[in-house]
Amino acid sequence: MRKNNECPKTLKDHIFYGLTLDDEQREFVEAIWSEETIITVCNAKAGTGKTTLAIAVANLLYEYGRYNGVSYIISPSMEEKQGYLPGNNYDKTAPYIQPLKDALLTLDINPDYAIKDPNNVSIIKENKAFIDFMPHTYLRGTNFENQVVIIDEAQNFYFDELKKTLTRIHDNCKVILIGHTEQCDLYKKPQNTGFKPYWNAFANCDDSRVKVCELTINHRGWLSTFCDDVGNVREKDMSCSRPIGEMVFAECNQSEKTMKNSFYQDSNLDPNIIPV
Repeated sequence: MRKNNECPKTLKDHIFYGLTLDDEQREFVEAIWSEETIITVCNAKAGTGKTTLAIAVANLLYEYGRYNGVSYIISPSMEEKQGYLPGNNYDKTAPYIQPLKDALLTLDINPDYAIKDPNNVSIIKENKAFIDFMPHTYLRGTNFENQVVIIDEAQNFYFDELKKTLTRIHDNCKVILIGHTEQCDLYKKPQNTGFKPYWNAFANCDDSRVKVCELTINHRGWLSTFCDDVGNVREKDMSCSRPIGEMVFAECNQSEKTMKNSFYQDSNLDPNIIPV
């Protein structure tokens, strides 16, 4: 629902759906919200709330009338393994929509009313839906104007696919490019991911229109953090005499000490107890 009150310059004092944010998450949110920023690039580990935060800010940008809608773009990378799915374009990419739906539900937004679904004629007629969910596959020749464009799981885009997507976007858009350099589902040639070169390019771009962020605190808990870090430590030093498990355990313990509150605020929980 569109808001009639004045758009705030910062979200520092905003209720922000009742979520409790760590310092990195707060920086990510403010980077997106900034009027100066055209693109925010985020390298985020598993469980850091990256999709939920991106959708949260995008929804507010739409509600306050700063943009006309939200485009959520994914790469149907798993088709390399399992083959092509039946149905129309929406049906073919339906398995990839769950993270978007989960984020909306976390924010207490009904996905059935927020996401444009060609199979839901009544919602289209009422003109309530504001999120276009799409794969990059059919973007050639497309133009994005005055939209919040979220490119999620960007590590699963090959370089040419990510380049094609980014070059469709006008400067009057707000772009949120999210990926994880240490996880990639590209089955055939994961080394050809487009996220790493674009992450490096934007990280070295001295331009106020670009914000680069990292999210490193996994709020799912110890198990997810431990498993996410196993591959990272293994890549850091395969010849290290210290056992990999011991190295990961040490890193996870240090990370856990910094996690004071659960990402999702719950008044029935003691904020000093780390959720596991």
